[in-house]
Amino acid sequence: MRPGLARGDTIEGQAVEVAGIAVDESRFREQTLKDAAQAIRNTIVGRLHDDGLNHHDVQFRVKKPESAAEKLMRRGPDGELKYPGGLAKLDDLIGVRVILYVESDIEAVAIALSSQFICHDDEDKTAMMRKNGGIGYAGRHLTLEVPTNHPPTNCKDYTGYRFEVQIRTVLQHAWAEFEHDIRFKGSSGDNAEISRAFTMASTLIELADQQFVNISDTLKRLQSEGAIEAVPQTETLDAGSLQGVLTRAFPQYRSSKENQYDWMVNVLAANGIDTVSAAEEWFRSIDPRSVAKLMEYRFNPGQVRIADDLLLQSFGESYVDATKSVGSDRNRESKLRSRLRRLRTEWDSQQED
Repeated sequence: MRPGLARGDTIEGQAVEVAGIAVDESRFREQTLKDAAQAIRNTIVGRLHDDGLNHHDVQFRVKKPESAAEKLMRRGPDGELKYPGGLAKLDDLIGVRVILYVESDIEAVAIALSSQFICHDDEDKTAMMRKNGGIGYAGRHLTLEVPTNHPPTNCKDYTGYRFEVQIRTVLQHAWAEFEHDIRFKGSSGDNAEISRAFTMASTLIELADQQFVNISDTLKRLQSEGAIEAVPQTETLDAGSLQGVLTRAFPQYRSSKENQYDWMVNVLAANGIDTVSAAEEWFRSIDPRSVAKLMEYRFNPGQVRIADDLLLQSFGESYVDATKSVGSDRNRESKLRSRLRRLRTEWDSQQED
């Protein structure tokens, strides 16, 4: 027993008391945390859409009160509580998972989210594991915080909230979910046969992820070289034909999510561009390097994002007025005006130089 503990409590008793308080507080805040998690998730989806970053899904969860209590009772090697500050010291009450198609997009998503939120930790566990000769899924994990200054519009009520983000591919996600279900919910324990099978599966998934990257890169190269037959030039523009147009025009930029091409078709139609031939002619006449230089992208953006910025630079205020209501993003007008100011500011600065 330690001196200074009230009512003759043991350390274990103190831990249980802290954990009990945490359970009560978590239950009290659970709905608020769910609302915050939904707002954060919506902001992340919006950012991925704005940057043209292709993704499969964005999920979120809020830690259960009992899980928070169990974590608060954990001790370090010295026997002291690892989280003596209570819930305020837990960064994973809100967890977000971003699931991508190809592993090469993970870096771009990490940069995009670190630009949107305050980044306290960025750990590429997969890279570390491979560097050390390990096998299996580890993932890219970020610890982020909603900024107090200039928070995303959806998150204005949740400034200061911290959350964890896992970024993984669909194959890594399937492996991790199945392993968790077997090892933690099942009764396999440390069964050697099952562990060996998981190791073999993780190796195959790593190889498959690399092949997905190769397929994506090869497809872009073939489309840019015209090796894949183009659609008739008089055809009405749709999502599939627009992707071909943008791939031929911007082979150096990554593919965007499928529904973003649908959205861009409507954006182009609002500006009088509604056939494949008209889109081909317009995008061939524009040099994307000028916008890339002005915007100073921290990563290679998606085709739809670069197209959106090119149109914004070319048409200016009329583009904002014509497309501010296209799609479901209620903040599109303010985002467009902010980007237009940046384009003009950078352009004026470069002209002065």
